[in-house]
Amino acid sequence: MDFIKNMYEEGLVEKHLDEDAWANIRSQRIDRLKKERSVALYGYLVGIENAWRAKKTVELTLEGNKAIPSNYIKGYAPIIDMLDDIVQAGPAYITQLKQLHKRAKKDLK
Repeated sequence: MDFIKNMYEEGLVEKHLDEDAWANIRSQRIDRLKKERSVALYGYLVGIENAWRAKKTVELTLEGNKAIPSNYIKGYAPIIDMLDDIVQAGPAYITQLKQLHKRAKKDLK
């Protein structure tokens, strides 16, 4: 963004960028950084090689996509395995997972 701003200030860019355009550029940059961070954090759960696919699986699921490509599901498989292990371990572990989820949601607010 600084590169574009410098070009604008030096008169190399003739097109006038209003404040809404600058806000849009900043917003896109922030969104990209959030997505990159999210992918990196998924890497902790599924391994860095599957992180992008796991993130994409979640996005497609939340969008209500009916068909999610199998390679995306394979990237998310370690999380499914983890969840299945917790379920198989019994109600105490499920309760702990629910409590952890509540704490995480509270921290996000």
